Amino acid sequence: MEKEARDHILAVVKAGVSGVPMVGGTLASLIGDYIPSATQKTIERSIEMLQTEVEKLGGRIDTEALNKDEFSELFKSCYLTIVRTHQEAKLRGAVGLITNILLKEEDTEKLSYTELDHFARCLDVLSVGAIRILGHCVELTTSRGRIRSNTPNLRMDFSDVYRRVSDMPVDLIMGLLEELNSFHLVHLTGVPSGRTPSYGNYPIELPPIGIRFSKYILKQGQRL
Repeated sequence: MEKEARDHILAVVKAGVSGVPMVGGTLASLIGDYIPSATQKTIERSIEMLQTEVEKLGGRIDTEALNKDEFSELFKSCYLTIVRTHQEAKLRGAVGLITNILLKEEDTEKLSYTELDHFARCLDVLSVGAIRILGHCVELTTSRGRIRSNTPNLRMDFSDVYRRVSDMPVDLIMGLLEELNSFHLVHLTGVPSGRTPSYGNYPIELPPIGIRFSKYILKQGQRL
């Protein structure tokens, strides 16, 4: 049914754009040919990534987890993210969610279903720019040798982040940080009493939940 609905939507869109002068025919062709094939490639890429990660985990996998309703629910959420994106970071995150719920209960990296369900929502909603910014925040703390998944909030300034992504406008970076703040993956503590230009001394904190999302789900680190 989902495939039929998708095909119907594509047909409607194709019909709508085909009459546009000069470019309508080309747009309709791209919609009809590219979107289905690109989505299939994304699914195949995700399967390859999942296979690789499962092979790495080996004996850490709890095969009984496949038969639980929680796995089914989380898998459906991850699948919807996969078919809606072609971004490597989000595909990696979806695979990270699936493999984490398959870990044995005693595994130190296994997260609760409640947290994984929350992270599935984060992954679906966050922009790739916000995911990139989170990775840099985590790397900043890693470079200082302070990162742990259960550590207290770690402090940095906006200027620390900006130096790593100076190709972005400062207002865009702040907007991406606000995205992360809405899920408490970073914490913006407020406006400093003595402000420096371009948000430079605005304080940013990295809470443990942001570290866990980056480390265990997004597998961020040296990829940035």
